[in-house]
Amino acid sequence: ITFFFLFQSLLNAQNKLRNLVPNFTFNLGFSGKFYHTGTDDEDIGDDMLLQHRNEFWWFPHMWSHMQPHLFHNVTVLAEQMRLNMIFAQEHGIPTDMGYAVAPHHSGVYPIHSQLYEAWKSVWGIKVTSTEEYPHLRPARYRKGFIHNGIKVLPRQTCGLFTHTIFYNEYPGGSRELDRSIRGGELFLTLLLNPISIFMTHLSNYGNDRLGLYTFESLVKFVQCWTQLRLQTLPPVQLAEKYFQIFPEERDPLWQNPCNDKRHKDIWSKEKTCDRLPKFLVIGPQKTGTTALFFFLTLHPAITSNFPSPVTFEEIQFFNGQNYHRGIDWYMEFFPFPSNASTDFMFEKSATYFDTEVVAKRAAALLPHAKIISVLINPVERAYSWYQVCVAHLGEGVLLLGI
Repeated sequence: ITFFFLFQSLLNAQNKLRNLVPNFTFNLGFSGKFYHTGTDDEDIGDDMLLQHRNEFWWFPHMWSHMQPHLFHNVTVLAEQMRLNMIFAQEHGIPTDMGYAVAPHHSGVYPIHSQLYEAWKSVWGIKVTSTEEYPHLRPARYRKGFIHNGIKVLPRQTCGLFTHTIFYNEYPGGSRELDRSIRGGELFLTLLLNPISIFMTHLSNYGNDRLGLYTFESLVKFVQCWTQLRLQTLPPVQLAEKYFQIFPEERDPLWQNPCNDKRHKDIWSKEKTCDRLPKFLVIGPQKTGTTALFFFLTLHPAITSNFPSPVTFEEIQFFNGQNYHRGIDWYMEFFPFPSNASTDFMFEKSATYFDTEVVAKRAAALLPHAKIISVLINPVERAYSWYQVCVAHLGEGVLLLGI
């Protein structure tokens, strides 16, 4: 009976919100391993949800709700996802929304590249969301980005968690919740974000539980005191709309995961920030940076990056076409240090000197790194560059600048 009323309350809440917000639909996540593993009453609730599965949108969690960053092999991670897909197919759960959520935000940001690969190969995922980019707080600064063809939207918090179920038991008292709804943090979240994604737990829905009260009260307050017109879009369309509004957010800014405890907790234990360089040689070109690179590698306590098959000794990460690959890709160019306190790793890319975005990107990922630049007489540099152009392009080259 309890689960019957919980389900009925969830369905009634959706219908009420549809009267206020066109097309409003709950998006429910599933981890198939837990189907029919509870009490008889809970199993009835599972069956009722599946009987009315076409009333909702659905997204896949992990098969056993495990955090993706705990899987270091993309094949094993994909197999866990396939188990969830088989479950969805066997029970007729529609899974064509192109949206997925990782348990506990794991692997979405900081990036766990295996998650993105598995999502694309198994589910064809196009959209996900997280609260973690660039940081959890302040919430108003959360942004979206695109990685490996998957659009990542900023998810907002609403103050409801697994334990915040009843009105009179809200942390800090019910007045705190009402204050948040009626002009406070929750209201401002909806007011200041053109697109908002909220996520709560199923335990907050049913009878007099807070999920129903909170969102119905919030929508009614917004419609009473503002002229906002609220509507709901499916995830893929929502993402397209978001990046139409914020096209400048498409490119992420990779930050050091070890500078944020929450980020470090949802980052693979097989990864270490000690694998990031402690200093950069940034150029400019034709000033002897290649010679400096090789001289530095002669020192027993200094280690360079591994060579690139395309750009030789230069990684050219922060300035160009490689930045979108993410920090997992970047760190693969560096060995695990034998002694993190004494080993100094570095990289040299002469293209870092004259590109505006490099300073911002490098400061975000390597905030404590030392910077080395080699400056020479610009006339000598221009002549050296001219000789390179002649060697590669022929005598007819026109020198346009220095």
